[in-house]
Order: sequence, then C-alpha cells, then structure tokens
Amino acid sequence: MANQQARLQQFMDEASIRNTIARFADSATRSDYAMFKTVWADDGEFIIGTTPHGQHSIGADENVALLRKLRTGKEFFVQFALPGVIVIDGDEATTRTFVHEAARGPGEKYYRNHCIAFDKLQRSGDDWLFKSRSFQYIWLDTGPFAGSGFPLFPVA
Repeated sequence: MANQQARLQQFMDEASIRNTIARFADSATRSDYAMFKTVWADDGEFIIGTTPHGQHSIGADENVALLRKLRTGKEFFVQFALPGVIVIDGDEATTRTFVHEAARGPGEKYYRNHCIAFDKLQRSGDDWLFKSRSFQYIWLDTGPFAGSGFPLFPVA
C-alpha cells in the first residue's frame, strides 16, 4: 500500500510539474503576465542564452518585467514546450524541457529557435514553482520567414 501511495504521489507531482511548464508557455504566448508570475518562486532565476547577448533576471517581479521587455512590439509570439525527463528529489525537481519559439516584430525582426530549458523547481503546497529556468539554444534563426500573424482573442 505504501508503494502505491508513493507511486501515486510521483504521478501527481509529475503532472503538477508538467502543468507548471504548460502554464509558462501559455502565459508567455498570450502575454498573461499575472499567470506568468504564478509559475515562479519568489527568488526564481530566469536565464535566456549566454552572455553577452543573453538575458537574466531574478525574482518573480523581475522575471515578469523581462517577459514584458521581450514581448514588446511583437506582432506575434508562440512557444511550444515538450517536457522531457523529470527527476524529483523530495521537495525539489529538475527537468529538461524541449522548446520551440517563433516571433515577428517589432518591424521586420524575425526569431525562431529550438532550445532546451534546464529547469529547477521547488514544491509549493500541491504545486511546483520554477526556482531556476535556463534556456540553452540549440538552433537560432533570425532570417525573414513567410506567413501572417493574427492577434489572439480573449477566451470567454
């Protein structure tokens, strides 16, 4: 019975971690800054790429400010996230999330990438929050691409 309980807890923790990853992608895509803030620990660290061109912030409020900066002037932005391996150790977890992003704007700026997010999460009640999220690029394309962007409409 104890083994079944442990397996059930493992399943519930993995589902909660996948939900945190999905909420990150959803809120980043829709510019939902209030939701984006909820996926971070108070001192969570957000790292994109490496210096000198990388971006870095610490703390839920600074992480939201960084997302706002990155989203400013974008005609569209979309992030797809595929959670990979999840390793849970008590109230801490690590994951590798495979990510694809595409964006256009402001103006004739283009952006597509494939990257891996190296995640550290911590338990917060029944939920999990990012303690650290570090994006490492595998492929980056800033050349023009065809297609049209459409505004997102609020869901009722």
